[in-house]
Amino acid sequence: MSAARSSDIPSAIDPEVLTRQLLAPPVPKGFRLHVLERSWNFGVPRQQLWDWLNDPRTFTRGQVPPFKVEFLDLPNGDPGGFVPGCLNVHHGPLMSFHGVIGEVRPPEYRDLLYSYGSYALSLRLARPVRLQFWFEERGEGKSLLKLRLDTHTRRWFAPIWGAVNRFFWWNFGLSARLVLRFRR
Repeated sequence: MSAARSSDIPSAIDPEVLTRQLLAPPVPKGFRLHVLERSWNFGVPRQQLWDWLNDPRTFTRGQVPPFKVEFLDLPNGDPGGFVPGCLNVHHGPLMSFHGVIGEVRPPEYRDLLYSYGSYALSLRLARPVRLQFWFEERGEGKSLLKLRLDTHTRRWFAPIWGAVNRFFWWNFGLSARLVLRFRR
């Protein structure tokens, strides 16, 4: 006798209700919405940037323990990755960013909706909600990547969260430029 998969269990929950909660979760009492926006210019075509940032191996190869990124296989058995509905998690000490890949429009846009309970440092401080990337062509062999990270943070923690993320994403942009330069 085989074990039942969760997808085999009927549910009376309206999918629209779940979708609304993921796309626009309410801001918890004592928290505020913190929005971080960043952009980077790259000397590679948009398609090359898209291919690199939407390859799960970009995030799963060479991971430094105990941090890890995981993508679950899809219910139909297809391998997980940056496809709508794929569950993923980036976890390690003092962080658990678990969510589902939302809208994907190659090679223009990718959305990651973080699930309730995702946190950085502590659930009491910072709760990521949504991570979006836009990819734009900027002339021959050039592209622009724009990011928006929405997080619910404690009011007093918002400036700290902003500073930490500005550094993290600055480093991300630098690393991406180096990797893409040597992948040509």
